[in-house]
Amino acid sequence: MRPLRVSLALLLMALAAQSAFAQRDAGSKIRGEYNFYGGSAGRAMRSARDYSQSYREYVRTAPKQEVNKEVAKETADAIGDYIAKAKKHMAWMRMQAEKSNDKETLTSLDAIDKNLAAAQKHHEGLCEYCEKDSVEAKGSMECCQEIDDALAAAIAEHDKLMKRLAAKK
Repeated sequence: MRPLRVSLALLLMALAAQSAFAQRDAGSKIRGEYNFYGGSAGRAMRSARDYSQSYREYVRTAPKQEVNKEVAKETADAIGDYIAKAKKHMAWMRMQAEKSNDKETLTSLDAIDKNLAAAQKHHEGLCEYCEKDSVEAKGSMECCQEIDDALAAAIAEHDKLMKRLAAKK
């Protein structure tokens, strides 16, 4: 009978410990969700930049720089979608930083948001080129270069932010 009681007591202690460990501590959001949303934002910005760079390479190598309107439109749509995703994830991070009154993170987010806004503005210019009957190679490449520059700055700031948040663990 005694081994059964010991086994039962050990089982109850294990279950109690498991539920205690399952509870989230105050810093779990920063460690986990910041990393998730921050990582997602970083992937979205990098994907937008990859599309921008690929488009420029496509235009550079297109015969007589004649741009297929469908390629231009699809690329512009993808860039816009990824910028929108990045902004959505950064907005979540901002909300969490405001809740925790994390001034340093908010300063980084301001810089990232400024660069994402610039990328979005240049994306709108790219879309204008894509709506024309004949996509202008030079103009659309310039828009992509400006998108790329803004995203590069946003990514650099984002990488610094994520490294600093990881160090807080």
